[in-house]
Amino acid sequence: MVPVEQDRTGANGRCWPACIASILEIPLSEIPEFSTEPNQWLVDVQEWLATLGLYYVQVKPDDPAVQAAFQSGGTVWTVMEGMSPRGGQHAIVAKNGEPYFDPHPQDGTGRMLVNVACFGLLCQRFD
Repeated sequence: MVPVEQDRTGANGRCWPACIASILEIPLSEIPEFSTEPNQWLVDVQEWLATLGLYYVQVKPDDPAVQAAFQSGGTVWTVMEGMSPRGGQHAIVAKNGEPYFDPHPQDGTGRMLVNVACFGLLCQRFD
């Protein structure tokens, strides 16, 4: 995991792409702009990740499967999604289920999340 700061904040910010860039250790510029429509966003994300042999799954924090993954040993990097202390939805990088890196620029407005809605897991495709 290599921390990548988001290049745009606010309602159309790029926190989620910055988290993915951090986890995959790639430049943020390699992640395309995805639709801002909720239903289309995930379609766009899955199509792009498929080119990398991956897919994305969102799991509720209390799901036993995700909790088992965090306790299985080794390091599990995920995207943690929820409410920002600045208001609005936000994404950060989590390590073994715990907040680890916030891609929002350091500006004194708050870090990490005030609540967790889900964990986003990058999974490998086996075709």
